[in-house]
Amino acid sequence: MTRPQASEGTMPTTFEQDFGATRVIHVSGALRAKAAVHNADPSGADDLSIAAAESAMKDLSGDFQNWMGDEINRLVAAFDDYRSKGPGERDITNLFRAAHDIRGQAAAFGYPLAGEVAGSLAKLLDKIEPDYLPTPLIAHHVDAVRAIYRSQVRDYANPVAVQIIHTLKKTIDRMVEARANAIAEEQKMARGR
Repeated sequence: MTRPQASEGTMPTTFEQDFGATRVIHVSGALRAKAAVHNADPSGADDLSIAAAESAMKDLSGDFQNWMGDEINRLVAAFDDYRSKGPGERDITNLFRAAHDIRGQAAAFGYPLAGEVAGSLAKLLDKIEPDYLPTPLIAHHVDAVRAIYRSQVRDYANPVAVQIIHTLKKTIDRMVEARANAIAEEQKMARGR
């Protein structure tokens, strides 16, 4: 079921779709729709406003590059902090937050592959308890994000990067499944006592 969300007389800017247990909320992000004005143009958009907004976005593109570098530095620093502490002392909060932020924003700034690797790392950190996290696997993720950024890999045409992402994701999926099975087995054994 689709439910538009708008006041009377305006174009819907969001709509919802229900798929059983899942609800998807679509938010309009089109620059043309955001620049809409009432004029004689049948599209309802002021081309000068759109051109000015697109120019401003191009001017900010250098900041996007700096942002990505800053986020990767934050990820590396969080990993170094995590690695410097012994088991039982490790806090994954900053590491998870850095990976999660890159996952969520890297594609918008032209690094979708880095976002996928960071998403894989965030999944690992979210699903596995800190004492069971394999430090070398975390290091592979951090190194992959850095390499993608340093090599300016911005699309899926790089077969090596795509294979690395595939391998990391597959490894995480197997690890999460194995840990879930181990927890279930531990719980079964605890109930049997």
